[in-house]
Amino acid sequence: MLNEMVLAVAHYLLRQAQWARMRLAEHAGKQIRLELPLAIVVLRIAADGDLEPAEPDDPADLVIKLSPLAVAKWPIDRQAAWREARIEGDMELAQATSYVMANLRWDYEDDLSRVVGDVAAHRIARAVRHLAAWPAEAGESLARSAAEYFSEERHVLATPLSVEEFAQQVDQLRDAVERLDKRIERLAQREAQAPPH
Repeated sequence: MLNEMVLAVAHYLLRQAQWARMRLAEHAGKQIRLELPLAIVVLRIAADGDLEPAEPDDPADLVIKLSPLAVAKWPIDRQAAWREARIEGDMELAQATSYVMANLRWDYEDDLSRVVGDVAAHRIARAVRHLAAWPAEAGESLARSAAEYFSEERHVLATPLSVEEFAQQVDQLRDAVERLDKRIERLAQREAQAPPH
């Protein structure tokens, strides 16, 4: 069932991207095994660069193992998910697959507009984008709040102002030490030049 779903989505997206089919066609006949947390999808690259079902028992040229975390990241950040994947086998095929996966785009707003209309599709797409950006925004907000708490309330971290004041005090102390060092040097020279008593 999952194999058929992946194939249907792949066919749909690849039909719209001739560049992707051309890139994959260079590896025609090779087999890709995608190991997901709860399923295994086995595909073969057709002569035209499209994907077709493959026999699960045939040896795979490329094995891609995705952890549950990588699967969760996939809809939001495919490149981050791909970096977490474990890859075994043909590295040229892995590079081609990675390139296609990173650059293949689905214009879901356009497809959705055919079903629900332009305005509703735009609003749904905007909501999806906001929802996808929410974890990053929440993480950034949490980091800012934690930094403010530890610097302003608990005084564990230095504030930028206190760091700047400290740097100015260090500069002043350095200048004073240099002046004192020169004064001592002049006194030593005078002592050396003075006649003995």
